Amino acid sequence: MSKIYLFDVDGTLTPPRMPMDESFSEFFDEFTANNPVYLISGSDYKKICEQVPRKILLQCKGVYGCSGAEYYEQDEMQYTREHEFPEQLIYLCKHFIQGSSFHIRTGNHIEERPGMLNISSVGRNASEHERQSYYAWDQITQERVEFVKRINSKNLGYEASAGGEISIDIVPEGWNKSVVKNEVLKKYPDAELVFFGDRIVENGNDLPLAKALETPEGRHASYRVYSFHDTRKLLEGSKPVFDKEVA
Repeated sequence: MSKIYLFDVDGTLTPPRMPMDESFSEFFDEFTANNPVYLISGSDYKKICEQVPRKILLQCKGVYGCSGAEYYEQDEMQYTREHEFPEQLIYLCKHFIQGSSFHIRTGNHIEERPGMLNISSVGRNASEHERQSYYAWDQITQERVEFVKRINSKNLGYEASAGGEISIDIVPEGWNKSVVKNEVLKKYPDAELVFFGDRIVENGNDLPLAKALETPEGRHASYRVYSFHDTRKLLEGSKPVFDKEVA
């Protein structure tokens, strides 16, 4: 087994928080049937199941939810890491939400997941239109980036990153997607890991894994994509519309 493929879900295999596109699903079904694949998402396993067809999930070698804090094989939980977040951190998150100048609130603003807090000022109940409105506004105001920087500068023992289009992930230091590298290499020490993610950017939740895959000999690779269309182009071997970013 020379290459093992690692994929983020939202924005990489599916539209954010939406089911996998039917045409892409047919393509990716065949790909997972013929290649060793792991999924790594900031979402929990339940949400991943709402987006990725069951057949594909069962064909994957494994599925990491909550940035690696939970792990499933063949629909069976193998482990989960829980964490109790301190009141000081939760207060900062509530203050961030209350202080946001974005005009829409939809509910479910602080979601506790295994080993993770997921924060959204617009709220995870946002419709697709509300989600896109917030994302466009956030691109201008950089609200999420500023809060991520604030959390990361306070030396609280936690790290924050922007995930998807509307949220922020907060985890204990080191509990980010980079843990997947060692977990997979324990099973396949000689493998080359190839990772695809849409948030391989500063303050993005795919960046820690891409950084962890950097080696002097260039054994592993990471590709930033902008949609599942780009992922497909790369897997099919055609040149995407942007230059690849290889870790």
